[in-house]
Amino acid sequence: MLRLDCFLAGKGDSFMLSWNEEDPHRLLIDTGNQNTYRFLKSRVQDFGKHDSILVTHVDYDHVGGFFKWLKDKETAFNPASKVFMNTPELILAPSDSDLVGVEHGVKLEELLRSRGIQCISLYLKENNDNLINIQGLSLHILSPKEEVIKGLIAKWTANEIYQQYVYSRNQVDNKVAARDERLIEREHILSNQPIPHNWETDLLNASSIAFILEYKDFRLLFLGDANPLLIIEELDRKGYTKENQLEIDLFKVSHHGSKHNTTQDLLERIKCSKYLISTDGSGPYYHPSRETLILISTYGRISNDNPITIYSNYPLPLDKLLTAEEQNTLNLDFQVIQFLKFPEE
Repeated sequence: MLRLDCFLAGKGDSFMLSWNEEDPHRLLIDTGNQNTYRFLKSRVQDFGKHDSILVTHVDYDHVGGFFKWLKDKETAFNPASKVFMNTPELILAPSDSDLVGVEHGVKLEELLRSRGIQCISLYLKENNDNLINIQGLSLHILSPKEEVIKGLIAKWTANEIYQQYVYSRNQVDNKVAARDERLIEREHILSNQPIPHNWETDLLNASSIAFILEYKDFRLLFLGDANPLLIIEELDRKGYTKENQLEIDLFKVSHHGSKHNTTQDLLERIKCSKYLISTDGSGPYYHPSRETLILISTYGRISNDNPITIYSNYPLPLDKLLTAEEQNTLNLDFQVIQFLKFPEE
């Protein structure tokens, strides 16, 4: 059996996969913000050589809980656990952390090294099958490509992206923007679909580690905050098209359901009826976007008669996302969950 736990991570991501009941193994995918650690602590205190941590990218709502864990004297991080992360050299411990003084910073890479922890980098490599096996769990890497990582490091060093990171990390809910209460017409959304960001101008999210996860007969798609154009590029290279779809059991939607990260082209390459969105729906971003739900309901079906299940780790404000008629006619089943099992019990 494969179990997926979905932790309360605010606007961020944090999941744990557990498998092989006879000889248990775990993979923690992202750690949310610093507050998320209160949900993780009891689950990671016995992490060891059969367990791994994967941080998809170094955004504040994906890596914050890791900092909290590393400073927890009661739950020391076991260096025997594997850590997958592409750019630990970029991140400084937050100033409100007792790891560092207010006027100083310590890079995550240095902090990990002081604990005897070395990161394993995951990205698309030429002349490589881009496949990694973790205790019987297979990850087929879809993103990022090396060019994105190099671009992120270069621009971060130049301070451009780091300032965006600090700005995002310091945002206070509901103080930056208000949700637009007007629901854009469904037909307008379909005829004027949101345009994905160019990855060159969204390097932080484009650097997300995205992958197809396989365990026995089950296949899950985890996209982190990945850019859909880069995912489509790799799916195309693997031969997945509208006519030859990638069949999966669960689609973890990119970037908490942002309208810029899920496209018709991406959805039409995937054969799936179950989607997972991780977000508390709060400002300033108010994810998921109505546009994303409309695109999933239109292009993300196995068939018109097949219902779509949308899982979330928090209740979604459906009255602000779908009209009353759409809630009745689009054949969408919304479920708030703490975990999922494959196969279902």
